[in-house]
Amino acid sequence: MAARPVEPTPPVRPEAEPDVSAARAVGVIALNNLLRTARDRTTLFFMIVLPIVIMVVIGSTFGGMQGITIGVVDEDGTAASADLIATVDGEDIDIERYDSAATLRRDIRAGSLAAGLVVPEGYAATLDAGDDVAVEMVSDASSASAAVVQARVRAAVGDQAVQTAAARAVAADGAVDETTAAEAAAELAADLPRAGVTSVSVDENDDVAGIGTFSYTAPSNLVLFTFVNTIMVGSLIAIERRQGITRRMLATPHGTGTILAGIGLAKLLFALLQSALIVGVGALLFDVHWGDPVAAAALVVLFALVATAVGLLVGAVSSGPEQASAIGVPVGIALAMLGGCMWPLEIVPPVMRAIGHITPHAWAMDGWMTLIFDGGGLADVAVELGVLAVYAMGLGLLARRQLRRALTT
Repeated sequence: MAARPVEPTPPVRPEAEPDVSAARAVGVIALNNLLRTARDRTTLFFMIVLPIVIMVVIGSTFGGMQGITIGVVDEDGTAASADLIATVDGEDIDIERYDSAATLRRDIRAGSLAAGLVVPEGYAATLDAGDDVAVEMVSDASSASAAVVQARVRAAVGDQAVQTAAARAVAADGAVDETTAAEAAAELAADLPRAGVTSVSVDENDDVAGIGTFSYTAPSNLVLFTFVNTIMVGSLIAIERRQGITRRMLATPHGTGTILAGIGLAKLLFALLQSALIVGVGALLFDVHWGDPVAAAALVVLFALVATAVGLLVGAVSSGPEQASAIGVPVGIALAMLGGCMWPLEIVPPVMRAIGHITPHAWAMDGWMTLIFDGGGLADVAVELGVLAVYAMGLGLLARRQLRRALTT
């Protein structure tokens, strides 16, 4: 009797692992990247401390001439010298009294005063005698405020000279004595109508408000540091490749596209956090009005995408973190200079202005100037947003290809 063939037992397949959501994997990868970045104290310094310090220094230095303080030494102590000092005093100039000219010069050299005025002894007597008298103007030749103070002092001295001449002319006719004539001239001078000056803004939009000292330095620092710091964070990819972190990620069930998305999301979140920090500090501490919220948010997001793409690209093509830093920082600063982050492009020749608009920085700065200084909205910065979107898309595709090649080879 023939043996009955035994059917082979089908192999036992291991139980399939539960599917892990790609979106969740992207989030986990991004979170791990951000945590590694947060442990780097140097990165945190460049992200948090340095932008604020530079914003304060540049804004305070080039923000304008508000609140000029000058020192005054009144060696004459007469009504005429007091009148001269009162004429110099005004809304834009504050007077600080000094007892000695030596102390006044010391404080001007130290930079605590814009300039100084010394009214010599015998000032009123010399004026009454009809002779010329000079007041001493003390200033630092490199001070930008000295010209403002000098113009105010010249005007005050001129006004007083006119009053003295008028009083002397009246007294010469014998109608009244010189003292009475001088008092009458001072009263008439105070009541005479004066020519006024009306300030008209170069901005045609009368609704724009809040243009202050930091209204240019804040957006320029936003563009500069978002770009440079995101490049530096992108260079951490070179470190992860050297340490084998990317190889371990590739050994997981997740595809290359998921890993790339997680790394890219981490860098984008960093760029957005950097931008949000500068926007918040500018608004809360320096009273910067960033303009239309929707347009400002769009500008922040699109430039963050551009910075992220460049950061990923630098991290992908660099052989190590040292090379990434050597490439990223100089390139970032050079593009910022060309793009108007260091100075307005309006002051450079047309050729340099055109070259500057090769960079995304120039388009971002144009957008911020429209929002902050012109009170524009989303439609007014549509061109700038479109150009930044093209930059983000083109650089993003290039970074994706280079990063995929760097991770898989």
